Amino acid sequence: MMKINLLTIGTRGDVQPFIALGKELSRRGHHVQICTEGSFKDLAEKNRLSFSAIRADYADLTQSEEGKNMLKGNPLSIVSQMKTVIYPMMEQMLDDIWAASIDAEAIIYHPKVFGGYDLAEALPIPAFIAHPVPVIAPTRQFTNPVLPFAMRSGTLNRASFQINRLMTAAFFSLINKWRHETLGLPDKRSVFQDDSVLNGKHIPILYGCSPSIIPFDQQWKGRVSMQGFWFLAEDDWTPPPELSRFLEAGPPPFTVSFSSMPLRNPDHIVNMLQLAFKETGQRAILLTGWSGIKQMTASPHIFTSNSIPHSWIFPRSRAVIHHGGAGTTAAALKAGKPMVICPFSGDQPFWARKMRDIGAAAAPLKEKEMSVEAFISRINELVSNHTYSQRASEAAALIEKEDGIRLTVDFIEEKLEENTPAT
Repeated sequence: MMKINLLTIGTRGDVQPFIALGKELSRRGHHVQICTEGSFKDLAEKNRLSFSAIRADYADLTQSEEGKNMLKGNPLSIVSQMKTVIYPMMEQMLDDIWAASIDAEAIIYHPKVFGGYDLAEALPIPAFIAHPVPVIAPTRQFTNPVLPFAMRSGTLNRASFQINRLMTAAFFSLINKWRHETLGLPDKRSVFQDDSVLNGKHIPILYGCSPSIIPFDQQWKGRVSMQGFWFLAEDDWTPPPELSRFLEAGPPPFTVSFSSMPLRNPDHIVNMLQLAFKETGQRAILLTGWSGIKQMTASPHIFTSNSIPHSWIFPRSRAVIHHGGAGTTAAALKAGKPMVICPFSGDQPFWARKMRDIGAAAAPLKEKEMSVEAFISRINELVSNHTYSQRASEAAALIEKEDGIRLTVDFIEEKLEENTPAT
């Protein structure tokens, strides 16, 4: 049994899958510590994981003007803005992950935690790169999901994964200073170095997504585990009485969630949604999250809540309108619900295209294209065209057969065994 540290930062979509993975590792007897932002301490400890705080407040960042600008930008413009906004946060993060990991025997890190690679080199211990989206290992089969477009060329698709190095490049001076002063490492990281290779060997990659939805590239075999979504069971959640009353008072509602995406004009979008649901005769639950939408008094056809576990509300919904985050998309698929995706940034356009391709979603709706008429059109389309529900149900049936967390942990343990010298 080993001391394994999980390192991740970001929104709940970046943290919750790691907690699900950590829970299974812990169940098998490993001592698991998750290192992430303080706001996730309760969630980690509720799932019986040790917790170490990283001083990085992603929630505050996304609500700041700089953070909002970053979320609207393309990957390269994000990097240029991140340099001024995130540098101090990154310095603290690097110090915190070093302090938390100094006695770890293995680490599993999200690429956003830039120092994971360097910790593995300095300690030196086995490492795994983990992500809920297939953005790390190059493939000809699809374009890097961080890009807001898709290409048809296999050669260009494979080359598109090189952008990952450019997105880290803005932080190399900070990382190299830390490598030298704290970790005592002589060599410097650079944009010309493949940070998925350490000491001449590929770092194993863990993807928390479904091979039924995303094609598994056979060239990844032995290096990449992609066995299914990493769902965290939240069976003990009890709905407040007013939510139960709303659900019992009529047919299943649409659920709307923009999660951590800050809307440019949340009041205007709420007004559009209210008019669209009234016009179509549908009921809705609006999850406000960090979008800027304000709580409203419940009406016969609209109910607002800050958050409701997706695993609880989506199965009780007619359809889901959401931002296209990996975790929300996975939860909607698991529930077998048709969707409308309103992509903002990052991997969200990738999921919007993928859901459209498999027939589980109506046409995507970007924020600048939102109107009462656009919402009415898509709501009516999901209600009247049963093919969307059918395709979503077919995807749910495939996902139901997968055992992503168990098989991922099998892969982790196999790799750890390979790295353990025989006695």
